[in-house]
Amino acid sequence: MRATHLIQALGMVALCLLGAACASAPPSVHINDMAVIPAGPFTMGLNIDNEYGWGDTDEQPVHTVYLDAYAIDFYEVTAQQFAEFLNAAPEKASRFIELRDAVTVEKVGGRFRARPGLERHPVNRVSWYGADAYCRWVGKRLPTEAEWEKAARGTDGRLFPWGNAFPDNDRVTFRRSFATLGFGVMEPVDGLLAGRSPYGLHHMAGNVWEWVGDWYAPAYYEMSPPRNPTGPERGESRVLRGGNWYFKAYYLRTTYRFNEHPDVFKVWQGFRCAATPLRGGETG
Repeated sequence: MRATHLIQALGMVALCLLGAACASAPPSVHINDMAVIPAGPFTMGLNIDNEYGWGDTDEQPVHTVYLDAYAIDFYEVTAQQFAEFLNAAPEKASRFIELRDAVTVEKVGGRFRARPGLERHPVNRVSWYGADAYCRWVGKRLPTEAEWEKAARGTDGRLFPWGNAFPDNDRVTFRRSFATLGFGVMEPVDGLLAGRSPYGLHHMAGNVWEWVGDWYAPAYYEMSPPRNPTGPERGESRVLRGGNWYFKAYYLRTTYRFNEHPDVFKVWQGFRCAATPLRGGETG
């Protein structure tokens, strides 16, 4: 479902606290490019005693989670979008992204921009702080781990966003080498329609690992609340989901949990945003 109402820019206050120019923050943001996920339960986690022999202990126990309605981006945040954000808060850029040759954003003449031809490719090598700050800047937030998993697998417990069929490069970017293909390891954020999730989201597997809001704890599922879980109160690393262009199929599963320190930069780190729909807002 595509939303037709506006979300107010809740991120403006956060932007001010980060030291960025408040006047540069968007006053409101359309969520036309977001899927609205209806309230209801879904099955989270994986029974690791399965025919494939897949799964890790931090993916269990399998449990039912009820989530209130929320919205989540159809697409990963692009290089062009993130460059606009960096230009609004250039003094904070070094905390948000590490610019190297294999990054879809570059800095030219004192301004950040997407590399030519990569405007619609996902931004990469972004820290958790950069992902969190961007989502707040556009009036959204990072999805919770549970929100991300429901948006990726739906309510039928599928192994991959498109179903249970083994991955191929018509559905997902994986087993692609940057040394061989360069930026061809990635696809535009609206690419590979055959790999979309039940709610129409692109690249919930492959392309870039996606930061979510939660701290990581390997045994969190043993104590997770059954309604709207938000992860542990504290931790050392944050959760990433969805695999990337290089990793094998095992890591592309909708239930696989990756984690990294929030201030670390890796070439395959990206993200998408989520939001809580306004009550009474029109959706369709």
